[in-house]
Amino acid sequence: MNYIYDITLNLNKNNLYEFYEWRDEDNPEFILKIPMFKIDEEAFLNFKYNDIIVSKKFLESIENKTETYSPNCIGIIRYACVFISGESTLALEFDSDGNNYMKSNISIEEENEILEASSDIKYTIIDYKVRKKIKKDIKFITRNEVETEKYILRKIENMKQNNEISKLKYIFYEIYNEKIDDIDKIYNKLINIAKNSDYKFSKLNDILNLIDNKKIMSNKS
Repeated sequence: MNYIYDITLNLNKNNLYEFYEWRDEDNPEFILKIPMFKIDEEAFLNFKYNDIIVSKKFLESIENKTETYSPNCIGIIRYACVFISGESTLALEFDSDGNNYMKSNISIEEENEILEASSDIKYTIIDYKVRKKIKKDIKFITRNEVETEKYILRKIENMKQNNEISKLKYIFYEIYNEKIDDIDKIYNKLINIAKNSDYKFSKLNDILNLIDNKKIMSNKS
């Protein structure tokens, strides 16, 4: 079996962050060694974007072979490995049933080292099934954009629920330079800005931050 040594992973259950979006609070792990497999592009994309399940035989082949390091302690990740295809890498952790429930990208520097080290290894056919296709249309947005979208949706939703009509009208006017009284229309158009991340996205976020931080409007509608 082939291994990669001395890399850092940021394994997450619900998000596959680019390495430049990692944060200290993510608690990235330093990996002493981890199995690696070169696979074809189709399998790689399925592992990256879909919910898959691998065979028990594959699980057994990688069981307890990933070692982690923290101060004064060496730990074990029971089922984990790195997959390589073309010019891309991806780390996965599996549960005891073979489901891929944790994923991590790898930094460019370490990825380059892995690609160089794996140039001569043979391709492996992984026994797996796609349980659920997750992303047919991949939305390429950053971690900050995802968090900003959640913030905007939460703020607009709260304003509507709290009947803060004047705030919603004010925000709408600042963005569209138009005065209307149809609150449902205002709400829907503002929500649409957040979900589509169009050119008004940043302006809407700035206005909400001003309302929050500088109290440019009364909390009373």
